[in-house]
Amino acid sequence: MLVYFFSICYYINMQICFVCTGNTCRSPFAEKLFKKMLKENGLLGISVSSCGVNIVSGSKTSQETIDILKTYGINFKGKKAQKLTKNKLASTHLFITMTKDLKVFVPAKNVYSLGELAGGEDVVDPYGSDFVGYEYMAKQICEYLKVLIYKIKNIKEMQ
Repeated sequence: MLVYFFSICYYINMQICFVCTGNTCRSPFAEKLFKKMLKENGLLGISVSSCGVNIVSGSKTSQETIDILKTYGINFKGKKAQKLTKNKLASTHLFITMTKDLKVFVPAKNVYSLGELAGGEDVVDPYGSDFVGYEYMAKQICEYLKVLIYKIKNIKEMQ
């Protein structure tokens, strides 16, 4: 499955969207860290965004997520939570959810959980927890994204 998706990056600007519940913790963290990892690894042709399936009106990236991103060398002031829209569904090639359960809320053909793609578990939701909970989420996402980067690099090298 990954071979197909990432092999088309060679020909088009592939759109990937990370999806969580509220778009305040996990998906914005994954979005920003994945962008950084793609750039550091010289992987071009992949655009990354994030959204939520059940956002609270007026919500934005949590301060804990902003703070944890800083520990990964990413300066991010946060953003208004983005809801999954028809436009996003039409313009995105691959949706990566934070849990298997969230996949049912993304009515698209190419939807996988991050854990599935990386061979791991669902990403824990730190919402409402202390900083330690956010650190755990960050380490989990970081490890899974490293696996994705490795797979993408191997696919690109085969082309």
